[in-house]
Amino acid sequence: MLAHLLRDHDDHTEIDPVGSISSNRPTFDHITGLSSSDLTDDEVDLLRPEISRMIASNADKIEFIKTHDSYYDCGNGEPIFPLDCSYGAIYLVRNPLDIAVSYAYHQGHQDFAKVVRRMNCPTHSIAGGSHTQIRQKVSSWSGHYRSWHDQSDIPVLTIRYEDMVENTAGCLLEMATFIGLSGEGLPQRIKTAVEQTRFHKLQENEQSTGFKEKPERAARFFRSGRTGEGVESLDIDLQRALLKKHQQLMRELGYA
Repeated sequence: MLAHLLRDHDDHTEIDPVGSISSNRPTFDHITGLSSSDLTDDEVDLLRPEISRMIASNADKIEFIKTHDSYYDCGNGEPIFPLDCSYGAIYLVRNPLDIAVSYAYHQGHQDFAKVVRRMNCPTHSIAGGSHTQIRQKVSSWSGHYRSWHDQSDIPVLTIRYEDMVENTAGCLLEMATFIGLSGEGLPQRIKTAVEQTRFHKLQENEQSTGFKEKPERAARFFRSGRTGEGVESLDIDLQRALLKKHQQLMRELGYA
């Protein structure tokens, strides 16, 4: 949605996400002049704040960086995302029951129990080592959320996925306001961006032109987009495992 809202041309057929991702290994290697594969994951973390500073120092406008990282100390007392170049964070949160199903399909399997174990693990990380992306410390579902919302240095706008489904234009307006977009034409731009990113349109575009962020093992990136799949697809023991671990935060967010 942000990509469509910010684009300065009228081609709405391509699916081209805005910005980069914080775990981009080529970006790390290019900026540091080092081969990240020759470093340990902890050594990479020590350099990541400076990567953000370099990106920000070369930017003439807000740079959008997608991340799966929790907010944590990179190993020398400095947060993984430095305060001096971080404008803010748009935090998307979703019912963990639905995430378990989506996450499994995203990885190209239906082993929901495996995914639930990861979502309940406070030391859960993805990528790193010899993978194409550098390591991202994800933590558990609750741990990830708390890490971003317990800090007060970087402003955070929290958007529930379910609210995006129910009131897409309203949520996109919140995001636009948060990043400082304004102007008389903003309502129409938001309306256009919402219409061009309807889920069925994203599916059709992916079918015809592909999508560069689709994992190799996944059948497709834009699979369902529905809410409520967790209750439909997870057996009761897996639902209870998630509820036992995350019940307090689920209640706070309205996932009773």
